[in-house]
Amino acid sequence: MRPPPAWAARARADVRTRLPSIDELRRRLRIDAIVSATGDAVVARPALFGSLALIALAAFAYAPLFGDGMILTADMLHAWRIAEMGACIDDGQIPCRWAANLGNGYGLPLYNYYPPLPYYAGDLLHRLGFSYLAAVNALYLIGLAGAGIAMFTLANRLWGALGGLVSAVAYVYAPYLALDIYMRGALAELWGLALAPALLWAVYELVTGGRARYLPAVAVFTGLLLLSHSLVALIVMPAVALWAAVLLLTRGRAAWWPALLGTAGALWGAGLAAFFTAPVLTEGSHAKLDNLTSWPFDYSQQFITVSDLFFERSADYAFLLGAPSETPIQIGWFHWALAGFALPAAALLWHEGRRAPALAIVVLALFFAVGVYMTISASEPIWDTFDSLRFLQFPWRYMGLVSLASAAMAGAWLAVLGGRPLALRLALAALLIGLFIGGGEFYFRPLHRCTVEAGRAIPCPANDAEYFSSGPYAASELGSIRDYLPRHVLVIPDRIDERATVVSGTATVQATRIESDRLVLRVDADSEATLRASIFDFPNWRVRIDGERVDHDPSDPRGLIEFAVPEGAHTVDVRLEDTATRRLANRISLVSWAALIVMPLGIGASRLVAWLRRRLRHRA
Repeated sequence: MRPPPAWAARARADVRTRLPSIDELRRRLRIDAIVSATGDAVVARPALFGSLALIALAAFAYAPLFGDGMILTADMLHAWRIAEMGACIDDGQIPCRWAANLGNGYGLPLYNYYPPLPYYAGDLLHRLGFSYLAAVNALYLIGLAGAGIAMFTLANRLWGALGGLVSAVAYVYAPYLALDIYMRGALAELWGLALAPALLWAVYELVTGGRARYLPAVAVFTGLLLLSHSLVALIVMPAVALWAAVLLLTRGRAAWWPALLGTAGALWGAGLAAFFTAPVLTEGSHAKLDNLTSWPFDYSQQFITVSDLFFERSADYAFLLGAPSETPIQIGWFHWALAGFALPAAALLWHEGRRAPALAIVVLALFFAVGVYMTISASEPIWDTFDSLRFLQFPWRYMGLVSLASAAMAGAWLAVLGGRPLALRLALAALLIGLFIGGGEFYFRPLHRCTVEAGRAIPCPANDAEYFSSGPYAASELGSIRDYLPRHVLVIPDRIDERATVVSGTATVQATRIESDRLVLRVDADSEATLRASIFDFPNWRVRIDGERVDHDPSDPRGLIEFAVPEGAHTVDVRLEDTATRRLANRISLVSWAALIVMPLGIGASRLVAWLRRRLRHRA
């Protein structure tokens, strides 16, 4: 074969010298950046896939919320509470504490003690165009979806996307969540249970990674949990502390830094919720909170048997109609079964060197065991020893913790099988998801629009006007009057007729301004008179006559505000003011929320400055 001509050899050599190297091509074409971005996208896809799949798979659980009318539950006052929250905000009573139209029209310090977060959200929905009844259903939907998404986020971090989806479906279809939505109407508790997995996730990320960027997440989820449901927080917070302590064991000597961050996050979260939690903890003596722990809310009458927890399978709604039937409290067959199967998975993960997920299973199993124990009568000595537990009312509230733990453990085996063929993992995930949906969807069948057995039909409002004017719901409002009754009220008066009355003397009274936390009267007294404002006395209602503060007393036995008015024409201003505790708590919360807003802005500004400096140096 003839050799190529010399010019051809020189041309090939010239081409080789002119072609860039492989590394140079990668740099010029930004291949590394493209690969990195593609990798990031692949990592992000499981979250998108999980969220979309969860929306479809949870359809049986949330579909009834899209029906017309009102779902019949044990608590039918959520729309009323949203309306009261809206009145507070319209009047500038922020944060809202006094619900003026509750308590037979004499007002109750509802939001001084009852967690307000769902109702702030409900008022926002109403201002966006939702009716009050539709806003309630939307709040249930947000709580249920939030529970699934939060559980997916936590379990995805522990077991991967498929395991996260299994755990999320298990949580959404937990019988206790169905009980809260469609039987008890426990909206605030549902929101608390939705936030609990999110807080566990934030703590897991902060402790295992030791990165300060998760500090705001810990603070936010802590604060929102405290604002959603105090009793869920009372159950969950010790569990979160144990969760953090066990995970810190994996950090060795480096544990001090995430421990410091976690403590800061918890304190920050407490500051976010201080405007609510501080009065709850310090002003309980101002209201008759013991009404919340007397029959039928006495914990000693509310324990559940082991047989009911593990083997009951019922969605009996008869108790809503006053029939002699107990509320069905149950874990769910597949929930407790898969929780037990998760323990061998912990051993395998530990053997593989994946200690954090393995320890997570152990701690979740402990949550499950403690939760079950606290619901049965064997735990009664503990309830008798710790007085604060009586405010939980129902030992079976621990079923929220049990449901969380069992659902989280449900996807653990997907982590063990992480290296196995995808088809095998998909088949296992599909099987488990099918079990949870098939075994749990029948719990999510409410007595919608109050359609009950023949002859026992209960009026059900089709719109807001019917809701606020119908007798059954006014009766429900009256039935809740004792929940936060001010301590001076010994006899509950009839429904309010006039804003103020003359008790003694001669005077004419006209209400010129009526707000949720304020009543302004125009008084013309022929002689000194005693007036009674139709408001339950509670700290710090203040009475001012022509701008000068005067003393007042609670009437006996109805506990209404009474005060003396001198002869002549006067302007009387009756207004609710903050106590020293509330003022301090408000300021702490204001600073905490401001820090939450300022910190990201500061971080973003510092990064922008650093980027500009790099660009300027590059150009120079």
